[in-house]
Amino acid sequence: MGRVGFAMLITISCFLPDVLQAVTVQSFRWTHYGLRPLGMGNAYVAVADDFNALFYNPAGLARLKSWDGEFLNLKAEVSSTTLKAMNDISKFASQSSDSSKQLRGVFDFLDEQIGKQHHFALGLTPHLIFPSFGIGAGLEIDTTMVVHRQIEVYLNAGPQLIMPIAYAMNFLEDRLSFGAGVKLVAKGGIDRTFSIDDIEALVKSSGSSSTSSASTATQPTAEKPKLANYVEGGAGVGMDMGILFTPIKVMEPTFGLSVMDVGGTPYQKLNVSGEALSAPHTRLPSVNTGVSVKPYQTERMYLMCSADAHAINQPVHFSKKFGMGVEWGYGSIIKLQTGLYQGNLSAGFQFDVGLLNLRAVTYAEELGVTAGEDPDLSDRRYAVQLKLLI
Repeated sequence: MGRVGFAMLITISCFLPDVLQAVTVQSFRWTHYGLRPLGMGNAYVAVADDFNALFYNPAGLARLKSWDGEFLNLKAEVSSTTLKAMNDISKFASQSSDSSKQLRGVFDFLDEQIGKQHHFALGLTPHLIFPSFGIGAGLEIDTTMVVHRQIEVYLNAGPQLIMPIAYAMNFLEDRLSFGAGVKLVAKGGIDRTFSIDDIEALVKSSGSSSTSSASTATQPTAEKPKLANYVEGGAGVGMDMGILFTPIKVMEPTFGLSVMDVGGTPYQKLNVSGEALSAPHTRLPSVNTGVSVKPYQTERMYLMCSADAHAINQPVHFSKKFGMGVEWGYGSIIKLQTGLYQGNLSAGFQFDVGLLNLRAVTYAEELGVTAGEDPDLSDRRYAVQLKLLI
């Protein structure tokens, strides 16, 4: 019974929100990811010239030339391996009602997925920005899964929200920019490592309804564990700061520094139906640096190069902290990006005409402790975002 429950939990988890992965796999994320920054290898601290400044470096708001707003810009993201896996799931799910055949199909599917990564996400980034001021939100619900042979699963399931509001100013004839902001962060769901014993207990609990009412009436039973018992939830208020410095106008060499979650941002417990949930782990402070330059620039076209080092104060392997990228732009209509993110190539484009704004990117998230440690731990992802209104 325990193995059946484990297999079904892995299969169903493809559609659960947030993160499901083996305990040996670690995901490194220091900010709310934007599609344009990801196309440039996530090297954006010294660029920060659009709404992504709210999440990467608030000082960039001081260098905006005009206002911009987006309120309906749904983002969808998926791994290539996930598309194939969904097709496989639909096949054995449509098999006969014979439980032995269905179980065989589950285990065959799991065996094929050993060491592969799967990812699917939906998100929104509504925002309203003006020169020197901006407010926005990053809301995401995503699923990431890695299957390993050990019977142990780390499950982190639930939505996450980052809602910053920031202000920035220029000094020294607009060569130095400083910005700061506060943000509301919220997170809910499950964050726990489930052993085979935990999974077996949950499966038996879910199957207890099939027992007769007579047996339950005559035999006292202990309280059955439920997934709801492991739910956590919290909200907190954090602070971000950033600096941009451009010493000369020729090629606009710019140095950037941002400190996100200054001093750490703890989550305060949430109460649901009068019962306090456990609080998620505190968001660690992140010190990030970057440099950018425009070696080619005309009235209509430009070429920009950038390089970043992220979360340099956190205990994460250095190979996962560096990124670099290049962007070519033709006015405000077309932008093409490419870069190197956590040792993997990234690419993206942005097309903006009137009310239509289309963004697309491909990048690979390194789920191993060290970038390049294992090719199977590099999860190639594709994301598209469409803006329909202002």
